Amino acid sequence: MTVESRVDLVPLRTWFGLRWRGYDRAEVDDYVAELEAELRLVTADRDASEARADALASRLMSVQEENAALQDGLHRICLTPIDPKGLPERLARMVALAEEERREVIRDAQLRALMIVGEAEARARGLEEEAAAKREEVREDFRLAMSARRAEAMRALAELRDVALDEAERIVAEARVRRAGIEHDR
Repeated sequence: MTVESRVDLVPLRTWFGLRWRGYDRAEVDDYVAELEAELRLVTADRDASEARADALASRLMSVQEENAALQDGLHRICLTPIDPKGLPERLARMVALAEEERREVIRDAQLRALMIVGEAEARARGLEEEAAAKREEVREDFRLAMSARRAEAMRALAELRDVALDEAERIVAEARVRRAGIEHDR
């Protein structure tokens, strides 16, 4: 699964169920596990791209070595000069055409190898930047979610405190009324 195919990465879930002493630990643990799994996917995608770039660089090196070996072999063959006067005109023309074609093939292979390396490096850089941006985005979303949850929890605690104070005042008021009734009945 690649980063491009993960549309549900954002928006992140930003709520957890409240329990008597804070958030539901299992929900928070599950949420963090999901985030870690997404980060592992992004990291694996980046690593795969780096491995592909390394493989392409290795392939380029082997093609360059093969090209160098072919050039050395051709150079050795060409060291013994061919006397054009001894060859018929048609054969001399064929040799010239073959030499020109050899130069074109070598030039094309070198250009293609440079393009492959450039594309692989650009793709690797792009994937690394994308992974870094996704990691930062996930961290920021998590930080915002936790801030919102913290603020919500503080509001809920304040409400619970207010309810508890109201209940305590009511109980104290009832106790005073009972005491006054008991003293009055005496």
